[in-house]
Amino acid sequence: MYGLLLFFHLTGLSIWLGSLVAVIVMLTMMKKHIASPEIGQLAQKTVKIFNFLTHPSSFVVLISGVLLIVDMGLIRSAKPFWMHYMEEVGGMFILLFIVLLSILGKKLVVKLTAGDQLDIRSGMARYLSGMMVSVVCVLSVVFIVAVKL
Repeated sequence: MYGLLLFFHLTGLSIWLGSLVAVIVMLTMMKKHIASPEIGQLAQKTVKIFNFLTHPSSFVVLISGVLLIVDMGLIRSAKPFWMHYMEEVGGMFILLFIVLLSILGKKLVVKLTAGDQLDIRSGMARYLSGMMVSVVCVLSVVFIVAVKL
C-alpha cells in the first residue's frame, strides 16, 4: 500500500509542479501579445486547462500525503522537523494555492473576456506572481523533505 500511495503522491506532485512551471512560461510569452484576440483566447484556454490539471493533482498530493502518514503510523508520534513541515506547511500550501489560483484565474479569464488591456496586464501580473510564489513554496517543501532537516 505504501508504494502505491507514494506513487500517487509523487505523480500528483510532478503534474502539479510541472503544470505550474509550464503555464508560467506560456503566459509570460503570451503577455507581450495579449492584445491580440487569438492570444487572449489561448490564454483563457490555458488557464482553464491549468485549473483542470492542477487542482485534482494537488488534491491527490494532499490525500495521498495524509494516507501515507496514516499508513506509516505517524499520526500522534514524535516526528522530525521535515515531517512536520511536509505535513503542516505542505498541506497549508496546497489548500492556499488551490483557492488563490482559482480566484486569480477566474478574475483573469473575466478580464480577458472583457478586453480592457490595462486590466488584463494587471490580472496577468497577479496571476503569474501567485503561480511563481506557489512554485517557490512547493519547492521549499520538496527541499526540506529531500535534505530531511
